Amino acid sequence: MNNKKTFNATRRRHFLACVLALITAVIIIPGMTTYLPFGMNEQILLPILLFPIIWTALFIYAYLAQKVWQPFVVMLFLCASHGLMSFWALTQGQG
Repeated sequence: MNNKKTFNATRRRHFLACVLALITAVIIIPGMTTYLPFGMNEQILLPILLFPIIWTALFIYAYLAQKVWQPFVVMLFLCASHGLMSFWALTQGQG
């Protein structure tokens, strides 16, 4: 019998899909408010409405990527960039 697995590194993919995808989606939400070109109401509403879609997309991508490091790098980049945008938006008025 051929016991070929669907994908490798199952535990790392579970971690990426469950933990890192959720953390990334949570960090993206306040970061999106800094670059959306809408009014204040829409800047807050749109990221909240997109949260389930973002989390689901990251969750699925963690399992569908051919190599385990690809979603890890993408999620770390998204966390870093949106975290910096949020920090920049919060400290912009101070000085």
